[in-house]
Amino acid sequence: MARLAFVAALSLANLALAQTIDNGTGVTQENVAPAVEEVQIDAASSGIDYFPFESSQLTGDVITNLTNYNLSDVELFDFSDTDAAVARRTARFCKTYPGERGWPARPIWGLLDILLGGALIEGVPAAAPCYPDWPQYDEKKCAAITSEWQTPSYQLSQPLGLQYYVFEGVSCLPPSLTRTNATCTLGGMPSYVVKATNVAQIQLAVNFARNLNLRLIVKNKGHDFKAKSTGAGALSIWTNAFQSIQYLGSTYVHGPSGYKGPAFKIGSGVEALSLYETADKLGLHIVGGNTRTVGLGGGYTAGGGHSPLMSMYGMAADQVLSMEVVLPNGRFVSVDENNYPDLFFALRGGGGSTWGIVTSLVIRAYPKKPVSTLTYSFGVGADISEEAFWKGVDVVFAKFPEYADKGMYSYWSLSCFFDCAFAMSPQWGNDMDSAALATLSAPLFDELSALGINVADAVYTNYDGVISAIDGTWAAESEQGGVWNFNTASRLFPRSNWEDPAKLAAQTAAIRASVEVAGMVLGYNVKVAHNPSLNQTNAVNPAWRQTLLHALLGATWSQEATPQDIAAANKNLTGMMQSWRDASPGSGAYLNEADINEPNWQQAFYGSNYAYLYQLKQKYDPWGLMWAPTAVGSEDWYITGQIDYYPTQNGKLCPKGT
Repeated sequence: MARLAFVAALSLANLALAQTIDNGTGVTQENVAPAVEEVQIDAASSGIDYFPFESSQLTGDVITNLTNYNLSDVELFDFSDTDAAVARRTARFCKTYPGERGWPARPIWGLLDILLGGALIEGVPAAAPCYPDWPQYDEKKCAAITSEWQTPSYQLSQPLGLQYYVFEGVSCLPPSLTRTNATCTLGGMPSYVVKATNVAQIQLAVNFARNLNLRLIVKNKGHDFKAKSTGAGALSIWTNAFQSIQYLGSTYVHGPSGYKGPAFKIGSGVEALSLYETADKLGLHIVGGNTRTVGLGGGYTAGGGHSPLMSMYGMAADQVLSMEVVLPNGRFVSVDENNYPDLFFALRGGGGSTWGIVTSLVIRAYPKKPVSTLTYSFGVGADISEEAFWKGVDVVFAKFPEYADKGMYSYWSLSCFFDCAFAMSPQWGNDMDSAALATLSAPLFDELSALGINVADAVYTNYDGVISAIDGTWAAESEQGGVWNFNTASRLFPRSNWEDPAKLAAQTAAIRASVEVAGMVLGYNVKVAHNPSLNQTNAVNPAWRQTLLHALLGATWSQEATPQDIAAANKNLTGMMQSWRDASPGSGAYLNEADINEPNWQQAFYGSNYAYLYQLKQKYDPWGLMWAPTAVGSEDWYITGQIDYYPTQNGKLCPKGT
């Protein structure tokens, strides 16, 4: 009998009773051990030893043992047969919501906590100590929380912490950082959190949520712009604790792919900075982002992962050689070119919170190389007319193919809050010194000078590698978390636009029109390098492979903005982006930094891969256990109580048609 059907048939009265073993003995932490079996670390089918936290697993033998002890409701923690569920076209219902008749009673949650070994946390907003109607109220704690609230390190340390709260619903923030007279509710945050420290705990949570038709979410560091790692009434799996890093050696041979060379195995909770520091000490580089606190094994790599090194080596998803993953059916498997090759395709670029819970990855590394950066700016003023300024911008943009082909990474901004200005901050030259970068940049400055734009603030800086370049370019204090005052949209502009003067002019005109209205545009001049040493056949949006420019446009609002104000700003942003879409037909957007209201998001975020990815979603998750906004298959579900253009996670998750 299917688990969902079994649970539906259980007496709700029995679910509310205290749990027992043998002849009615009550279940306690003293008489029931955590549900875990220690397997051999060399048992992985990938041929790569498990981390210690991965050798602690939930197995069929553990379930049998619990059954033999006559533990009541053990079926709630058992595995499911995916093939049978697909064959039966398992019916879908709204996820069980707190306060409903089918919501697990406290003894059931208590049983889960016992089997987890005490890893279950009841959901309480981090800012609850700031509100008198919460039992956690404490003015001194509130002051301390408020002082740290907007730091990424604080948010990632909290079970319910998020770096961006707007699409959660802004349900509970410190009073000085939210609307006047705001209240504090759990809102779009989970009801319970499993602070996972081993694989068995993840498997228990997955099985429990699937068998009881609960909403399940996964949170690593909580960096997602669109609140994919939170949800009302959900059980959350928090993978932040998986911090292991193992260097596999300079002569490592990866059997499934045939790759030979330096590589690391990392826990999915490893922060970028930690791995950068470890690699740097070994004379190596890793393809990762420029934000220190992002978890490399979470949504960053799952969504593709752009990087200062991508024009040299490809995207972060391209670097993955294998993964260890808990599937929606609860099984723990190795995923690589030989094991679950279709899932290996999907997990590298097909989006986070969709396919399973990754516990570790093996990624390749590269010899450490120097980096040189260049910053400069120019703008409309007494000596530079508006016409000359925009001709100067055209000159800069015209260099993008050459710069990307040199393996460079250029991060720039256009601002028109007052007089328009352009800032390169920075142009990043991989495997270059300042002399080489200056030689490459000289023709650009000559062309600007011919327009009457004499750049006087050009600064070249040499670094010995990526980590020192990141530290020297972006101060750690500039990274923010816990904010809710903006939304971001983006577009990938293809190389073909630079091969046709009319298309390039239309592209620049669209960007100019947007920045003159919105005030600012940010952009990255990059390409995805072809890297024959890697398997780059994956779910990364195919538009990335043709891209020379990833550009972003934003909407902002005040701290007093109402949901209706936010919806209006979001609607305006979506509309403004149409000129960018028109200037890049058939291209797309980077799903990790895109508009949650993107029209035809399936094509924009996943391109020609979408139909295949949708089939894989039905194959591996016929229950719809894992759901996130704009994730593959998310169009089959909706969240109740939302308003147009401001979708939050504060509502019940239901299948379309119900």
